[in-house]
Amino acid sequence: MKVLFDHQSFTGLPYGGVSRYFFDLMRSFSKRSDIEFELSLRFSNNEYLNQASLSNHLRYPRFAHLRNAHRVASVLNRLSSLQRVRAGKFDIFHPTYYHRYFLKDIGKKPFVLTFFDATSERYGEQYPELGEGIYETKKQLLRRADCVICISEFSKQDLLRYFPIEPDKIKVVLLGSTFNEYVAQTKPQESPLAVPYLLYVGKRGLYKNFSGFFRAIQPVLHRHTDLHIICAGGGSFTAEEQALFHAARLNERIHYRPLTDAGLVTMYQHARAFVFPSLNEGFGIPVLEAYSSNCPVVLSDRSSLPEVGADAAIYFDPEDDDSMAAAIERVVTDDALCADLRRKGTERLLHFSCDKTAQQTLEVYQSLR
Repeated sequence: MKVLFDHQSFTGLPYGGVSRYFFDLMRSFSKRSDIEFELSLRFSNNEYLNQASLSNHLRYPRFAHLRNAHRVASVLNRLSSLQRVRAGKFDIFHPTYYHRYFLKDIGKKPFVLTFFDATSERYGEQYPELGEGIYETKKQLLRRADCVICISEFSKQDLLRYFPIEPDKIKVVLLGSTFNEYVAQTKPQESPLAVPYLLYVGKRGLYKNFSGFFRAIQPVLHRHTDLHIICAGGGSFTAEEQALFHAARLNERIHYRPLTDAGLVTMYQHARAFVFPSLNEGFGIPVLEAYSSNCPVVLSDRSSLPEVGADAAIYFDPEDDDSMAAAIERVVTDDALCADLRRKGTERLLHFSCDKTAQQTLEVYQSLR
């Protein structure tokens, strides 16, 4: 069996949860003899692809700061993927995001679509930047897809809530993480700060709810004057964020760190806790990263996060400042609770693996032959 993956999630951004999902899937497949795959990609600066030879693409790091460079790369990648689709030398097509460029040319070849979340449907009016306009595109793809993979039971229920689709067409395949490999390979490093800190990971805007987190955490920071916050990834602080930190007299206790796997391992390992205040996640890979790093986890009680975290986390209402502050203060002050969360996180991690995700995805492909 041969599967064709296209370029979409690997064009433009060097990192991202969607490209990470497909990279991990292909890396697991590369260890097997019962499946072949091709990644149709000509130009990419995706950092995950540096870790394994999964495609013969060209990098363009010197031009990555140019907006038009990504547009040109996207057009050329799409033309290349379209050629591969038209050639038809595959058994299953698995596009890596929501673009319908291939629909007129795929003929009767089966294709599988992964549905990650309904964030743009839930919050599209509130945050138009999320891509409210792609609803019709998603609907068209979902109608034509032979099978739709959802990455959590929560994402399945949201799919059924927002789109007309037959439930029998949906398969839930939970994600895994290879972050434990990075943990094992990373030599112990000193803490990035000489004081206790909470860790926030990833983008901070819109439904990620960093502004709500910062508002709720201020009383805790003022009570615990040695406590700091590290924000890993998501881009440097904006002028507006810096103004908020200054206004709260906390600017010297909020730190930004760029995102690298090795650096992230160290930040998780030394954090008092990882806090995830998001309003909506299709799965929540950072939860597994924290578990892999023996880091206590404090989570929003929304979307898929309770499904992933189960009893290995403390939960809060992300729209209730008092609820969030109380949950965070518990891990700041209770050493026994933190030890219990570390133990439960290690146990919870055993339920997830990339190879298990790949096996279940292969079974989806096989069901369509």
